[in-house]
Amino acid sequence: MAQDYGDQQRNRPGPEAEKPLRMVPDVGEHTDDEGVLRKYVDPGATLTRAPTARKAIEQFMKARTGDLKAGAIDLRETEASEGAATLRIRYQQFHNNVPVSGATVQAVADVKQAAVIQVDHGGELDMTDAPDPGAAQAPDALKGVALAPFEGEFEAAEVIRDELAYIRDTSRPTVPHTDYPSASTALLQKGTKPDDALHLVRDFLVETTGPFEHFRVVVDAVSGELLWIALAGKYVTATLKVFSPDPVTESDDSSLHGASSAATLDAFRHDVQAEIAPADGGKFRLDGQWFQCKDWDTPAFAQPQETAPSFAYQTFPINRAFLSANAYYWLDSAARYLRGLGNTTLNANMQKVEVDAQGFDGGDNSEWIGTTPPRIRFGEGGAPDAADFGVIVHEYTHGVFQWLGSDHGGSGSYEHSVCDALPAIYRDRFNPAGHRRAETFPFDNNATNQWSTERRLDRAERFDGAGFSTFSFNLRNSMLGTALWRCYLGMGGDSSDPDERIEAADAMIKTMMEMLLIVPDDDSTSAAHARSMAQGCVTADTTLTGGLFSKVMDEAFIGQGLWKRRPVDVYVADNPADTGALPSPSPQLASPDIWVRNNDISTGDNPDLGHQPPINDQPNHVYVRVHNRGTQAAQGGAFQLEVFRCDRGSGMIWPTHFQSIGTLVIDQVIPANGSVRVGPLTWTPHLTDHEFLAAVVHGDPDPALTATLNGPVPADRIVRFDNNLGLRDVAP
Repeated sequence: MAQDYGDQQRNRPGPEAEKPLRMVPDVGEHTDDEGVLRKYVDPGATLTRAPTARKAIEQFMKARTGDLKAGAIDLRETEASEGAATLRIRYQQFHNNVPVSGATVQAVADVKQAAVIQVDHGGELDMTDAPDPGAAQAPDALKGVALAPFEGEFEAAEVIRDELAYIRDTSRPTVPHTDYPSASTALLQKGTKPDDALHLVRDFLVETTGPFEHFRVVVDAVSGELLWIALAGKYVTATLKVFSPDPVTESDDSSLHGASSAATLDAFRHDVQAEIAPADGGKFRLDGQWFQCKDWDTPAFAQPQETAPSFAYQTFPINRAFLSANAYYWLDSAARYLRGLGNTTLNANMQKVEVDAQGFDGGDNSEWIGTTPPRIRFGEGGAPDAADFGVIVHEYTHGVFQWLGSDHGGSGSYEHSVCDALPAIYRDRFNPAGHRRAETFPFDNNATNQWSTERRLDRAERFDGAGFSTFSFNLRNSMLGTALWRCYLGMGGDSSDPDERIEAADAMIKTMMEMLLIVPDDDSTSAAHARSMAQGCVTADTTLTGGLFSKVMDEAFIGQGLWKRRPVDVYVADNPADTGALPSPSPQLASPDIWVRNNDISTGDNPDLGHQPPINDQPNHVYVRVHNRGTQAAQGGAFQLEVFRCDRGSGMIWPTHFQSIGTLVIDQVIPANGSVRVGPLTWTPHLTDHEFLAAVVHGDPDPALTATLNGPVPADRIVRFDNNLGLRDVAP
């Protein structure tokens, strides 16, 4: 379970209260060339306030109607989804009572702060070239066009759903470089080129058999012309006794592979327990609250049935039933874990899934199919996919996207970044030896059966690199996945303490799910799409924890080239070697930038002579050196310094055990790569034991975490995660 960060405070702006806190690079308002407000970003939640989150959104939409130019279009609320800390309301645009595909306004509010934190306006303002709905051909007249591309490649195809909609034809779904087992690239390339025109379309969902698949087929409803075909499924190319998490991870032996003998692989089985339904007709089955192992795809394989509630099998190839047990256990474990993270929308929408662990005609592939009921099928080619923890949870994560109402391009775009990173972060708790942590599919993508060198979470490529335009979508996905993994490491995933790693994993996974409620849908593979998801993570963390992890996330995303370091980046060093890096290196309780002088500067004392032990029961004088590792000078008046004291024996919980001794606005300019001395602040100590002083620098160009924290939080964590705060033991 994720950490409870306690009661909420009202977030505090900087000295310039009218400016938003710069917690992400795109903070503020963004208009297009016509002056239309297209994006509003205030993750610090300091600019708008209302009695409730819904009221905040409704008031914003009413007050900013003119800026959004929303009065000229038909916007209707179609969805309200609540995460663990955010409320998302989506307004769908209609024209002539027909939905305009992709034309939405999405508003997100921080529930605890009751403030709008992000608005994304994707409405279509110019509808002058929209065809009249009366010109649309009937669905039956166009079904032949929708089904014709599948003749000869499939045994049968039928339309199972259709929708009339407007679409601005600007792009096409990503086409893989090689054929999928159930769809050729030639099929997915059929259609016309984008013409930027507004089309009235029939959006069909086609189901095929021989092989089974779902396709989205978009046909111009007026002309009857096929525009494009896209896969609707979500892919990864690629007691019970189960692997934990998989043979390669456990052994650190990449020579293990799909054709390894059962005698070899059996040694990696572990006894586990899972909940299943009571016996039916004297037989127990892998059928529980959230999953049912069912033979619904080819090849035929009877799912296990036992007279006792025990599913202990030798591994494949001796007994393929092992794959059902392994898939069922890890899917059930992942689902129950995710439900425990408190995402209201996910928990309300989650459905039972039918799982075929011996499917896909034996191919080396797996797929999430978002039907009712939803289904997952795992192929047995190479190393069977149902034997790899990463593949199993990857496929289920596609379902998480579906249940959160979030679409980020499925297999061809950055949805795969989360689908790779989330399982790897969750798997880390089952990998005490730390083997192959950055590999997404250690067993399925082993040295013998290797199908990708790109799908890893330790990519060095950058989004701002010169070669980005040549990178494959798989590599781009792995680059964002790497940044998400590095967020987890910075949040505590790099700790030698397993409890700290688990807490960091819970926080990061919870953040990613909350992010999916904040970031608007996008199916592109552009750097801008990855950047929006990264910024969404920072915003999500701000709503969940008050931004406790926001700066280490920022550091991870900077390191992957998603954006540049903030122009003004102030810090108070935590030790003599500290240069402001995040997370802060140890030790963290000995800041050389905080010091005490026994006499006031007015007496001729030179503050630069360094620290003196404080003298009890008389005024002492505290100074703080504030650095700026940014590329721009910090202007006078943009920041303030506040110094606090704390009794070491108190437990040092922020803000509970800290008392302010004073605040100063920093009037000096802090030059880029320079520093200034600030002070003095007068302090009269009384303790004879260890006492700590904490210095906090806060301003809207680089806000301190203490301004937004949900609190209470151990102070050493804030020092580790925010270079704006320094701490020093100043025992008399």
